[in-house]
Amino acid sequence: MAIYVYGATAQAKMTIDLMEQLGLSIAGCIDKSLLLDTVLGYPVALNHQIAQTNHYFLAIRNAGLRKRTFEDLAVDNYVTLTHPTAYISAHAEIEAGTVIFAKAVVMPDVQIGQQVLIDAGAVSHSNSIIEDFVNIGANVSIGSNVLVGEGVEIGANSVIDNEVTIPAFCIIPPHTHITD
Repeated sequence: MAIYVYGATAQAKMTIDLMEQLGLSIAGCIDKSLLLDTVLGYPVALNHQIAQTNHYFLAIRNAGLRKRTFEDLAVDNYVTLTHPTAYISAHAEIEAGTVIFAKAVVMPDVQIGQQVLIDAGAVSHSNSIIEDFVNIGANVSIGSNVLVGEGVEIGANSVIDNEVTIPAFCIIPPHTHITD
């Protein structure tokens, strides 16, 4: 199965690198503006015909844009990518289209929605819910019993203490510490 990477920026490069490490076949990249002919040697198509039989990954960093693109494409064949050095509990739930980068940790009873980006070294403690289209930056620590609302973007090196609710589409700057 060859996978199309939707996007042609830095997030696409990170995704392609991970897909290569996982030994996945990459069909190419799709982008709405043809600023590049290739990304890491893979062709970029401007007017790709979306097909339900193809597999896709949305490599779009901006949570709002990723959600709009997801809704516009209206396809069901999204892959989930997990770096081999990430630890994912067998008791965690992860929905389609999510990417988990190197050395991230997802503990038991964590529910992760669709199209979530979890950067390197991020830790999600047990009994937490991370809703759809969330971005979790590198080295973020999310405590137990936390609700991260849809489309939230958490900057690198932030700490979210136990028992915290973060409303949908909030942007949390890097190095932020949130308590209840």
